[in-house]
Amino acid sequence: MKKCRAFLAIVLMLILVLSIPASAQGTGKSYVYNHNRIAQEIPDPYNVTKIAGQGLGMVKPVDMTIHNDEVYVLDTDHDAADGYSARILILNQDYQLDREIFFKEGGEAYDFQEAKGLWVDELDRIYVADRSAHKLDVFDPQGNLTHSFGLPESPMITYTEESYLPTKVLTDHLGVIYVQVEGDYRGFIMMDQNGEFLGYFGSNDVTRTADVIAMQFWKIIMTDEQLQRVQLVLPMEYSNFCIDEAGAFIYGVRGSTEDMNELIRKINCKSKNVLDYKSTFGDYNLARVGGQAKKTSFNAITVDEDGFITAFDSTWQRLFQYTPEGDLMYVFGGQGSQQGTFINGVDVESWGKQLLVLDSDYATVTVMEPSTFGSNVRQGEIYYSQGDYQSSMAPFQAVVAECMNYEFGYQGIGKAQYMQRDYEAAMDSFYLAHDQLDYSMAFKMYRGEVMRSLTLPFLILIVLIAVIAITVSILRKKGILKKKKLVLDESGKVKYMFHTLLHPIEGYEEMRYNKKYSLAIANIAIFFFFFSSVIMSMYSGFIFNGKNAQNYNVLITIVSVLGGFTLFVLVNWLMATFLEGKGKFKEVWIYLGYATIPYSVTCFLYTLLSNLLTSEESTFLWYLMIIGQGWAIVMVFFALQGLHMYSFWRNILSILITILGMLAVIFIIFLMFNLFVQFFSFVESIYTESMYRFAVGF
Repeated sequence: MKKCRAFLAIVLMLILVLSIPASAQGTGKSYVYNHNRIAQEIPDPYNVTKIAGQGLGMVKPVDMTIHNDEVYVLDTDHDAADGYSARILILNQDYQLDREIFFKEGGEAYDFQEAKGLWVDELDRIYVADRSAHKLDVFDPQGNLTHSFGLPESPMITYTEESYLPTKVLTDHLGVIYVQVEGDYRGFIMMDQNGEFLGYFGSNDVTRTADVIAMQFWKIIMTDEQLQRVQLVLPMEYSNFCIDEAGAFIYGVRGSTEDMNELIRKINCKSKNVLDYKSTFGDYNLARVGGQAKKTSFNAITVDEDGFITAFDSTWQRLFQYTPEGDLMYVFGGQGSQQGTFINGVDVESWGKQLLVLDSDYATVTVMEPSTFGSNVRQGEIYYSQGDYQSSMAPFQAVVAECMNYEFGYQGIGKAQYMQRDYEAAMDSFYLAHDQLDYSMAFKMYRGEVMRSLTLPFLILIVLIAVIAITVSILRKKGILKKKKLVLDESGKVKYMFHTLLHPIEGYEEMRYNKKYSLAIANIAIFFFFFSSVIMSMYSGFIFNGKNAQNYNVLITIVSVLGGFTLFVLVNWLMATFLEGKGKFKEVWIYLGYATIPYSVTCFLYTLLSNLLTSEESTFLWYLMIIGQGWAIVMVFFALQGLHMYSFWRNILSILITILGMLAVIFIIFLMFNLFVQFFSFVESIYTESMYRFAVGF
């Protein structure tokens, strides 16, 4: 009986395992970037549910589009023996072949030279961009040719018919035709239904990189002959585009640029990119293959019914999905042969919540649906965009419960809490998301609440202080209380230190003669110089300091602050022997130790104020640091001038030589370290080789 039960249990388990769809899986290659722009693995946001197109005899599919709940796939590169050079395969909602459309002209098979782009408009007219034929062909729903549009005539178009290379096409609700032309940096060509030129749409701007700015400078002083040989700096051309269901925006993607700005553009009816405030799209980290950096290069884009933007990277065969505002949600897919990866993805389309990826080499359409993780991310963002902040909390909380390092989820929770005026909780969520800008907004509102709640206690405190001050003043006038002077120390060295801080020129010049300096005070000042740097690095407000205190390495501060200070003192003292300086090493140490006090005070004030101010008030901290650092630099300058008895220009020369000497010492230290590492590696290799020979006996 027990054996029968065990057998039945095994059979039941096998049935359950086999009943799980094998295709409903991700790739395990999904990731997102954190606040430090480091890629972190996340659960797969999409699962593969079907691989369509297998067994349909597709040769080289190059484009697809969704029309009337059907998938149109443009298949090209067929032999003349097939009776056609290209065809359209139409798949139904189950991704099964419903019918085929063969192109004809006057009853004969129509021959394309290089069909690249496909579109079907609201009247079921089929548009095909024939790149090498330099024209746009229009067919009726049965595939009969009705129109062919070549290069439109316009003074704005400066190239010839042979240079006209249309690659993609679409139409809007008004019937305006948009054509993407390879090599045309001005944007998309707009035509009416008769092929008449209407203008350019979505013109690109030149990205102002350092090379572009430098070239503009050199053009000012170049001769006419040199200007003729200078290569023009032109904007980046588009590689693909799409239009949303409402026809409100046209989305364009560009190939790689130097700074990766505006790779994705969301263009409104005024031809303005509404995502121009976004700095970077695509991968942050560049991999090197064969010694050459490989950047993200988008070749396809789509927008779904909820406004989420998905772009396909042809470099690494990955999908990047963004919110309607252009914020990255996740990256998935990849290069490979398993389900959910691709070899040569040429187009991506959205169908409801599904994503369809057309792979030209595999000749397949990969169908993907959001996983539980991806659905929660999308649903939380949808609720938030609709103003249902309470409902958006649950999906985002489920997201961070499944993936605790997903900062976008914490950001979503924080935004919902902020809109519900729970500012303290929103601050905690934004802190977990490392979102300094939104944290500043929540902190500003929370600070206002706290200040309003403390208004009455603060007024009471002011009244008490005033009453105490008046009482003390009256008692002193009557002689009941006597005022005592605070004696800092008998020698007056502490008092003279404050005098030097306020009068650096006079103070440092007289310090050498009256001996009012102290090694102990200087050492304490240098300790606080180091201590204040540590405090500022670890405890500055999150709004102005995104560093994680747990990852803080105090050794770096020791080397940079104390090591740098000691090296400056040592090199300056050594250089002073060549420039007839009068100061000794101990005196240089003390004088410069005094000079660190303004910077130390500034660091403490910065740490305090950074926990009380918002990002909008950062100007105050900026001015504070300028004053503190400037004051310290002035102190250093007059300290060295008064100690070594230099003239103004000799003092400047001394400081410059000191800085160069420090660089030389640092170079020598790194050189010696490198030689030590090589020597240690050499000794290690000899030891390893010797032990190996002893082991084998020769």
